[in-house]
Amino acid sequence: MLVRMLCLGILASGLTVEAKAAQSLSAPALQMDAATETAAAPFETLELSARLARLGRERGDPWLLATAARLRLSTPAPVRTAQPEPAEPALRDGERDSTDEGAWPQVAEVWLNEAEVLAEGDAQILAFITAIRAMEYKGRTGGPLMSLARLPAGQAHVFRERFAPGRPAVVYVEGDGDAPLAVTVKAGKGLVCQAAGPGDVKLCAWTAREPGDYQVEVRNLGAAANRYAYGTN
Repeated sequence: MLVRMLCLGILASGLTVEAKAAQSLSAPALQMDAATETAAAPFETLELSARLARLGRERGDPWLLATAARLRLSTPAPVRTAQPEPAEPALRDGERDSTDEGAWPQVAEVWLNEAEVLAEGDAQILAFITAIRAMEYKGRTGGPLMSLARLPAGQAHVFRERFAPGRPAVVYVEGDGDAPLAVTVKAGKGLVCQAAGPGDVKLCAWTAREPGDYQVEVRNLGAAANRYAYGTN
């Protein structure tokens, strides 16, 4: 069990490094200070849990799914109400989808249910899953605030955010896995941060330098609609 958990820790570290490396290829060179790293930490936990869950499903590994659920439960994410603006002429199914409000925060339970099926009666993993189900939320009070929307294929949503100069700024996007997503953050006409690598789990973190509004675009690069969660600090 200990060896298995150590392996998961190494894997988790590798996934985080890989995600940051992919982001740096498409974004301006940015260095996070300690305050920004602290602000990004709960969103990085959400990102890591999502990546572990995706990998667990691909490999049919109940340990990965259960560990993803444990991480997700350590950082609860309440759903907020936020209406994105369509970057193109609005389609009816591009509007915010409130029907998922009760489902997304319980995604850890979905992962645990999948892990139980994959465990095929293995007492060790089933005991691990039982222990996770008994966990209480241990994240910061309130956790990250997330909004939910459905983005049609090939379209984009725009969120307008205000970040104070010199303060940490974080944007996190987690899709449902049906289509790749790209995130671009601009201040005026200048590019602040971009995450456009493979997949639909994206994190941008930086220290705000410019006063005023920031434009955050979430674009669906795939051929299918994607229900996604969007959060900022």
